[in-house]
Amino acid sequence: MEHTKVSSQNGISGKLLTVFVLVSLAVAVLSFTFEEQRARSSVEQYVGIWEDDIARAKLFQGDPSLQNKILNQLKEVHTAVVKSEVQKPESLQCLFSTQVPITLNSLPAGKIAVCFGTSELALKAVTSPLFMLGLVLGLMFLGWSYRREFMARLHEQKLEAELALSKEISEISRQVAHDIRGPLMALTTLSQLSHELSTEKKELFDHAVSRIKGIAEDLLSRSRKSQSNIVSSVTAQQDLTTLLEALLKEYRFSNPQVSFTWHKHVHSPMVNVTLDSVKLQRVVSNLLNNSLEALPEQEASINMTLMERQDHWLLQIMDNGCGIPEEVLPQLTQEGVSYGKEKGNGLGLYDAKKALAAVGGDLQIRSRVGVGTQVVLSIPKPSQSELDPDLGAAHS
Repeated sequence: MEHTKVSSQNGISGKLLTVFVLVSLAVAVLSFTFEEQRARSSVEQYVGIWEDDIARAKLFQGDPSLQNKILNQLKEVHTAVVKSEVQKPESLQCLFSTQVPITLNSLPAGKIAVCFGTSELALKAVTSPLFMLGLVLGLMFLGWSYRREFMARLHEQKLEAELALSKEISEISRQVAHDIRGPLMALTTLSQLSHELSTEKKELFDHAVSRIKGIAEDLLSRSRKSQSNIVSSVTAQQDLTTLLEALLKEYRFSNPQVSFTWHKHVHSPMVNVTLDSVKLQRVVSNLLNNSLEALPEQEASINMTLMERQDHWLLQIMDNGCGIPEEVLPQLTQEGVSYGKEKGNGLGLYDAKKALAAVGGDLQIRSRVGVGTQVVLSIPKPSQSELDPDLGAAHS
């Protein structure tokens, strides 16, 4: 396949070069023809000036010196003139020539034949402004064509790269490896316990397993676009507080050395969101993992606060980690960009920003080196029709 692609590209370049050569030859022929016509015209104009003198020298057999002088001067009229003859013009044979009739007192008095040298005409043609202009335009066309071909190749390579990155197996493997770190950490800890699980630990275990199941179902549903709307409509009515408190319980158990605090400043009885539970847990889990990796060894703390605004919820996650330089912050939500992680893949903040933007939300990051980092999520509240599908159907 790669060999075929290279052959195709070489074929396109060869065609462009062939077109350029053909155009150059056409311009050369045109310039040669133009130069021949110009030589003919120059000779005819000059002969017309001395026509009477040439005719008298021929008819009355006068002093031929003037005639010879005029004929010799034809070479100065145009450098392509190599021979000229008045007495017997028919005897003058050459590839490119012209015969100019001469008259005396409006009566025919013979002809003058002039030969043009092929090499002289060619030299004049290739140094003429017409050929130079054609050559410059041809080079410009060739350069434009090569640039267009180069840009087309770049575009093709970009599409192939995007296609390779969007393959389902690669995406699933990458996402699963990134998303299940939190639940697996809790499961690993639980598996090391030899005594019987308490009710709290059993609840934590069930929640971790449920998260893994939800992640798997979400990844599978990506290949089933027809089911995506059903999943969103069901999960949109889940309570954000319940999801966050369960997730926080999991992280407290997995990271006992970290002080987790949770504050809720809302007036609504239910904290419904337009983002489904799996995506929301993924977003928050990624942010908590980032905070954990940046925390100090002593007195590590993560504060999570939920606040209510008129049309959206604000979720603030703040840590006392090492912080991020100000010049790096604008780049952190770009795919593949990571900071301060030896094995960072640059997915967490990028996926969080993308997931929130899909429902009209936003993500903002503030940080100071040596102080900590604050991430603020803006999550839109669902409309009444999204909360009550029957009401939405009635209005439609």
